[in-house]
Amino acid sequence: MSTTKQSDIITPQVYLAYMEEEFPERNIFARSGILEGPPKEVQSQLNAGGRLINMPFWDYLSRSAPDIVSDDDGVEITPRKITASKDQAVKHYWAKAYSHMDIAGIMATGNRKDPEGHVLRHLSEDWLGAEQTMLIAACRGVFADNAANDGSDMIFSVYQDVASPTAANRFSRSAFDRACQTMGDRLGDVVAIAMHSSVFLSVQDNDDIDYVQDSKLEKEIPHYKGRMVIVDDQMPVTAGTNSDRYTCYLFGRGAFGYASAALDADQALEYDRSPLRGNGGGQTNLVTRRHCILHPRGIKWTDTACAGISPSEAELANAANWDRVHDRKNIKLAQLDVNAG
Repeated sequence: MSTTKQSDIITPQVYLAYMEEEFPERNIFARSGILEGPPKEVQSQLNAGGRLINMPFWDYLSRSAPDIVSDDDGVEITPRKITASKDQAVKHYWAKAYSHMDIAGIMATGNRKDPEGHVLRHLSEDWLGAEQTMLIAACRGVFADNAANDGSDMIFSVYQDVASPTAANRFSRSAFDRACQTMGDRLGDVVAIAMHSSVFLSVQDNDDIDYVQDSKLEKEIPHYKGRMVIVDDQMPVTAGTNSDRYTCYLFGRGAFGYASAALDADQALEYDRSPLRGNGGGQTNLVTRRHCILHPRGIKWTDTACAGISPSEAELANAANWDRVHDRKNIKLAQLDVNAG
């Protein structure tokens, strides 16, 4: 009896190498500088067991005026103490699976392998979209925690729930600058902004978008005031009585720590053949996996409400799972709420 084997379809090592090359080139968050690799000690924990990564750190030295020396031998300077805190990240164990009946490929194009070929051609793009979805969810949770526990000091809003919003309620240079200002004297750290397409349209209508040709992505990338613009309709839109609230996220360089674990080739991409399915017509299943860290720096994952090994999209967006442990100025994130249209 002859059975189709993995080697007849694709070599996992080849596609794993392709994915590792493709991700840094096409990941718009990585290209903008939003994502940066964690220290080696954190990377080593990713490749070890467990689901949480502890990241202790020394607190920043408080900014204060120096003491003035004197010639009085009875006076001693009072040392300032050094304190430590702990950040914590959760590991993401993700998988995606695709399945097709062989007859579907034969009926569509005459080749049973065409469906899996289509999946493989778009697999890198698919994972990029998935990671972007989870990053936006994490931002939602981080800013929900900020609103609940830190006085919304990372959020600036010009939104009003009115039937006829004015220019003052929409995205503008002034609103953008004030959102950056929530970072204090680190406001110049912003390198990218993510917004809904409805907001992007109004910014474009104001002739505030510049397009920069990217040779590796083979397309023009929009920029606003020198910052890369990421347009994504998964950005939060909150329904209002008269008009919706559109949320934009501002990112500084290294706002998120990101690293992926080294997986065996047949774990990263695995095939399963079921030749008896479809009454003998055959079925092909493809499973692809990623293990990674995608962590907002300075925001502790509390693990308060996480049912599984890794958080779901909804759990990432839950304020209860986050707690800021760094000073606000050292968090390279800001939120801007506006009206659209």
